[in-house]
Amino acid sequence: MDTNINTFSVTDLRHKTNRVLKEAAEKGIVYLVRHSKTEAALVDLDYFNALREVYEDYLDTVEFDKTIKLKRVSLDKRKKTSRKMV
Repeated sequence: MDTNINTFSVTDLRHKTNRVLKEAAEKGIVYLVRHSKTEAALVDLDYFNALREVYEDYLDTVEFDKTIKLKRVSLDKRKKTSRKMV
């Protein structure tokens, strides 16, 4: 990945905010550098929302995988045991 094109300093963000935001919207992502070290990434809002949806789908899959392993009890058995308790 060529980060030179999409890299801005924190000072650039402070003084050239519109340019940095425009670049993030066009490219989808820009990297913010502080003291010659990449510290953060600024992403386009549409890209972020898509990423968040994919992550939520992943978490749903993980949760489903956990519940699929649980012991299942048929509805008829559940009804019979609940009648005995009453």
